Amino acid sequence: MIIDSFNDLNWLAVAVSTVAAFAIGLVWFAPPVLGTLWARQVTQYAGIPEDDVASGAAKGATLLPWFVATAINVVALALAVAAIGADSLADGVVLGAVLSLGFGATLNSWPSIFARLPRTWWLLNCGAALVMNVVAGAILGVWQ
Repeated sequence: MIIDSFNDLNWLAVAVSTVAAFAIGLVWFAPPVLGTLWARQVTQYAGIPEDDVASGAAKGATLLPWFVATAINVVALALAVAAIGADSLADGVVLGAVLSLGFGATLNSWPSIFARLPRTWWLLNCGAALVMNVVAGAILGVWQ
């Protein structure tokens, strides 16, 4: 039954939502925005020099898997939008926020809890995911 739902997705809306979410992440983690702060958090935990973290994040070998992960996230969000019948900007925004906080923020909390990664690192990652999913949800909610 869920497999059949893939056929009902608006794949153009999924593609646009994926590109929008990915672009938001690129801006969010850009060094002039929050990338330097994020790299500092990784350095604090891992001991990798901040410049190495920042320069390594901007390479195609790193960005391609992140783009694929973003696409998988947006497909899951699109399936949720279809499953609950979200058909407005508000529905998409709320669903994107609820899923980001309910699944993303909670399941991604373990590194800061158990591995003692800086909480700022967790907040930066979850903040990016929240904004990315709210925007993707909005697009998917409007564009049935």
